[in-house]
Amino acid sequence: MKIRKGVEEGKNKEFSIQNEVLWYGNGLCVPNAIALKRESLKEAHNSTLVAHPGGTKMYHDLKTHY
Repeated sequence: MKIRKGVEEGKNKEFSIQNEVLWYGNGLCVPNAIALKRESLKEAHNSTLVAHPGGTKMYHDLKTHY
């Protein structure tokens, strides 16, 4: 809440608020709640559409369907 207040007052220039979400540069700010962090990471890494550059995960996932 301190950071949000600073952003609203124009003090925290490195942070921004977009659609009620707090960002640090291009990074999403997540509260220090273990369950929330765990769920966010699980969703971000277990999607069939997620692949790292040079990785073949998406290729192998799609190969089973086509």
